[in-house]
Amino acid sequence: MAQRFVESGRVGGSHCWGGCEAVVKCPGRPIRNRPQVSNLPHIAIIFVLGAASLTAANRAPVPAVESKPHACRVQNIPGEVLCATYPVWENRERKSGRKIGLNIVILPALGPEHAPDPVFMLHGGPGAAATQLAAGVFRFRTRARRDFVFIDQRGTGGSNPLDCDFYGDPPDLQKAVSGTFPADAVRDCRERLSKIADLAMYTTAAGMDDVDDVRQWLGYDKINVWGGSYGTVAAQVYLRRHGSHARTVFLGGVAPVDELIPLHHAWAGQRAVDILFDKCRADAECNSAYPNLREEFRTILDRVRKGVDVSIKGPDGKVVRVRPSLSAFAEGIRHSLYYDDGRTFPAMIHRAAGGELAPLIEKGINANLNLDGLLSMGMNLSVTCSEDVPYIDDATLARETANTFLGDLRVKEQRAACKEWVGGEVPADVHQLVHSDVPVLLMSGARDSVTPPSYAEHVAKQLPNSLHVVFPESSHGNWGLCGYQLWADLIERGSVKGLDVSCVARQKPVKFAIGTN
Repeated sequence: MAQRFVESGRVGGSHCWGGCEAVVKCPGRPIRNRPQVSNLPHIAIIFVLGAASLTAANRAPVPAVESKPHACRVQNIPGEVLCATYPVWENRERKSGRKIGLNIVILPALGPEHAPDPVFMLHGGPGAAATQLAAGVFRFRTRARRDFVFIDQRGTGGSNPLDCDFYGDPPDLQKAVSGTFPADAVRDCRERLSKIADLAMYTTAAGMDDVDDVRQWLGYDKINVWGGSYGTVAAQVYLRRHGSHARTVFLGGVAPVDELIPLHHAWAGQRAVDILFDKCRADAECNSAYPNLREEFRTILDRVRKGVDVSIKGPDGKVVRVRPSLSAFAEGIRHSLYYDDGRTFPAMIHRAAGGELAPLIEKGINANLNLDGLLSMGMNLSVTCSEDVPYIDDATLARETANTFLGDLRVKEQRAACKEWVGGEVPADVHQLVHSDVPVLLMSGARDSVTPPSYAEHVAKQLPNSLHVVFPESSHGNWGLCGYQLWADLIERGSVKGLDVSCVARQKPVKFAIGTN
């Protein structure tokens, strides 16, 4: 049976990582000046998306030629690591036509004892580049014995990126508060990208077959697979299609393969908000300061629904007058709770109900723009328009989004975007849960606004050799040093049995901010 651990009580500590785009220079010299293993700290880790340091426009595709691992420099990593490129057929079945280059960064093991099984890291989204994670892990003690391999999934990073610019640079803030997928921008992006890519070929299954090609090319047999957010879907697909080469699997912020993104975003967002409101009510100081949060929240949503003009600060510091749509406003709230510890949320709702809408809108805009900057949105659409959105019927949509502050707005906007996009063929088992005896560690945040713990519970039903750890005070991945320690121990043991989960109980709860403090 799959194991489950939920520590009630105290959790805290939010440490963000992995927010740097890999920009490489390849001088072709031997690697030198490696950090000493003895100096490597236990680095706290968020096991999901980080904030993007560069916009999509900064990414460029690597050539579709084979370039074996060679010394290079990666932004925000001291010293030299390894870079490589590997060509794959865009159409893997036909094996003809266009080839694309896969962008690869390898952080070699640092110590003299070199384990044969590396860590392969799969990023979220869909649309985030795995090489963005490299700068956040270069000091991990796990590197003492193991290589870390980062392969930009096809359509992301340097692997023929399917980048879209929905809002411009600098961003058009009125457009940014008007909807998640601007129809004209989606259409323009499809027309532009169709000249360099067959958009139907950028599915999860094709991406994971690419990953296994690289594994074989690099000479590895067993690998330890790490997946965060959408990367958990990718990891499950890898486990299904190439599970004989998986030694261990980590799934953080777990999305089941039978979850139709974005069907339950509204439900998960409502659940996260309700948890924070309940926690505030249970906290004497917070409840005294903000006794009517639910009513105030409804008041805010009604104001935005009816239409309200708000002055906000743009990226250049200038004040801009905007009128947010309900869908963009609600999505901004849900996105802002991804990695936020929630401590300021009650205060922001109270201030917004009193007329100060700007801080809440600015927070939501920043969250939305950060995600758009991090992700190759064309790849996001190629995946979701093939694997998820076509399977959402009207009756299911109405039922699953009822009584939520976001409602069916996000799904309808993504449906409209998919009508402008190109869907691809998917395997017959695309929505079948993956069964495997490989050791799998699953982690969830109790108030995750996109992948709540019930998702991981669902996945674990088919993973008899698994352990599910729930962090009661956490959201979409802010599990700190404790989360890293558990994963590092999984790698060393090669098993979930005997993992010491007591660190969860030693972490502190979030304390709500009161007033302007």
